Formats: sequence, C-alpha cells, structure tokens
Amino acid sequence: MTSLRSPLLLIPSPPEPLDVHVQVPRQRDNLFERLIRNPQAPDRPMREGQCAEMLRSVLVACPSLAAGVFKWLAHMTGVPIALIDELDWSLETEQSIGSKRDDLRIEGWRAVDDDQQRAALWTVEIKVAAPLHESAQQDWESGSDITPVDDPENVNQLLNYDSWLAHQDADHKAGFVLALRDMSMALPDGLGQTWRCFTWTTLAMEVERALAADQLPTAEQPFAEHMLGFIRHRLWDTTDMTTSRLELDDVALLRALAAIGPSCSRKLRDLVNDFEVIFRDVGISFVQVKSSTQTSFFDRSDVAQCWLTGFLIRDSRGELTVSAGIMADDLCVRVTTYPRGCSVNTPTHQIVSRHKTELLKRNPDWVLGELDGVSPLQMSLSKPLVSVLGDEDWQSPLRDFVSGALTDLKEAGVLDAFINIEVEKNES
Repeated sequence: MTSLRSPLLLIPSPPEPLDVHVQVPRQRDNLFERLIRNPQAPDRPMREGQCAEMLRSVLVACPSLAAGVFKWLAHMTGVPIALIDELDWSLETEQSIGSKRDDLRIEGWRAVDDDQQRAALWTVEIKVAAPLHESAQQDWESGSDITPVDDPENVNQLLNYDSWLAHQDADHKAGFVLALRDMSMALPDGLGQTWRCFTWTTLAMEVERALAADQLPTAEQPFAEHMLGFIRHRLWDTTDMTTSRLELDDVALLRALAAIGPSCSRKLRDLVNDFEVIFRDVGISFVQVKSSTQTSFFDRSDVAQCWLTGFLIRDSRGELTVSAGIMADDLCVRVTTYPRGCSVNTPTHQIVSRHKTELLKRNPDWVLGELDGVSPLQMSLSKPLVSVLGDEDWQSPLRDFVSGALTDLKEAGVLDAFINIEVEKNES
C-alpha cells in the first residue's frame, strides 16, 4: 500500500517578537537614523559604506566596547583572548586590496623595540542588502604587488581578499562577513585563510550585553545605545534568535529542491544566456560579455541569482557593467560600478544625473539609487517573473523587457555617454 504524502506549501512562519532589553533612543531621535535612514530601502542601495562608518566610528570612540567586540571576534577565530589587551588597535575603512577595497580593516600592533609589528589583521566584508558578488580575479606576487593577468576570470570577491590575506605579515589573520543573515553557507570553496560570518543582530547582542552588565564608561554608553538602537530598528534579523526546530516550510523547501531544483536552474541559466543576443543587438561594443559562473541557481544561501553581464569598462579605473538576469523571483536589468572607491563612480553619476529626466520619462520604474559622485553606481529595473507565467509564450515578454530596458538606456543617451568615458581614455 502506497502512503499518501500531502503537498506542502512554502508559507513563511511569523517571526517571534524580539526586542533588546536595555534603553535605546527613540527611532526618530537616533543619531544614525538621521544620518543613514533606511539602509534596506530599494531606492537607497549600497548603504554598506555608511553602516561600516557607523561601526568604525563607534568602536574608535568607545575603546572599552571595542575591546569587548575584539575579544568576541578573537574567540571566533581562535586568537588568544589575552592578546587583545596587549595590542594597540587601529580601524580604517576603504583600504586598498589591489584594485579592490575592504569595508573595514582591524589591525592590532605590538611595540617591539622602537618598531611596531602587526600581530593581528582582520578584514571585514560588510553587507546590508547586497549579496556577495564576483569581480575580476587578482593574483598576488607579494604582499603589495599584483601579478598582471590577461582577461581575468570573475571570482567570488572573498577569494581576492583571501589571496591578499595570505601574503600579509601578521601572526593572526582572518576575514569576517558581517551581514543581515549568517552567510556561512555562501562562503566560496577555495578559501585558504580563516573566515567567519556573523550578523548585525549577534553584534548588537554583544553591545547589549556590555550595556546591561554596566561594562562601559559613562562617556561610551550613548554611542553604544545609538548604534544598538539603529541595528534594532534597521538591521535586525529575527531568524538569528528563533528556535532551531525543523518546520514544515523547511521540509517543503527540501522536497522542492530535490524534485525540481536542477531543472529550474537549467531553465533560468538558458533564459539568461539567451539575453546575449539582445546585448549584441543594442549597438554597444562591450569590452566583454560573461554569464554567472555558479553551476546552480540555488548555490547561494543569501539570495538566488543568475546574471549575464556586459562590461563597458574593465581596467585600472574599475568596472562599469550592464547586467540582465534573475534575482530571487524577479527579472532585473541593472547598471553598476565596482569597487566602491573606483574612479569611474564620479563620471557615471554625472552622466546619469544629466540623463535621468529623459530616462524616467521613458520608464518611471527605473530606480537610480544614490548619485552623490562617491558611492558605486546602482541603477535597476525589475519585473516579477510571476507576471508572465500565464502567457503561452512566457519567454517573449521577458526578452522584450530586457530589450526595452537596454533601449531606454540607449535612447536616453546613458549608454553612449558611458562609452564616451572609454573614448576619452583612449584619446588621452
């Protein structure tokens, strides 16, 4: 007799109510709320930089809190806790790693005779809404020199940071990923150094414990309270603190992945690869066109995505790309620059500012992000995949969407202006 298996639906369970148990400022009075506002808002992307500066500023202003956080990080990586109080610590953001930059660098220095020797080196990749991404591979000859590579492959960004860490002088080296949710399952294969992941929520709980135990001097308490309050309002993840009990949702996901995961990945990869013809037809000479390297749409635990990317610029000044692909359950076309401190940020922001009226006239659904001349460029246009599933020819509307988005950029003058950045380089 065959047993019946009832179908399971993926219905998210409601999160358990959580709160911090120390006094924090009201949201409207929070210092960082006024400065950063909502770092997860879709029209305010790439707020990792502001959140990194918040963390760095509070730790620098609060040495007692910083010592506690450093001991917590040391415990994660097997560094002797006693070492934390013996070292002089420095924190900086946006430090160079070849053509890349890390979000936060923490270094512990020991005085030896009249010299300072680095005993601890930690690099922290900070995420808010963005996932780990791919960038051009860097190979290192020594601690500061990059081996030139013709036509470099795209690799997970942590592999570049890992290679850099391997060539640095320090007794204790490690990398961290600080994100909304634990990204341990998203760490790429091939990492040779120690890497650990933690969340804004677990960081906040360390700050709360220090406040609740009255471990901080009076002068440090307001800074800690404001950062704790901002994380509680804007960066909190209830899944960090909920039960580990296996739910029906979990079993349904396991069943769905086993049954249709491989075929779903193949369908999406084939769909995205078809966009290459549209990229060729737009009339722009891309430096290179590449598809995502992951083998499965479900390889990532943070967000499932698959992209076809056209590089408009890819040299020492940075990367300027136009991508079309699937992110979660949306079809997206996006324009981005990388890394955060690259020299193409300012001219691309200026170009979009000049042409945004015409672009939004063609399609008001374009999200342009920050145009401050400093942050990475983030433009995007999205369409829910579910909107076409009822059509017999469901692929045509998706191709038309990508073609229409590229036409918007072309007709509004954005793509041609981007290409002229490259022309100016060639003529100089």
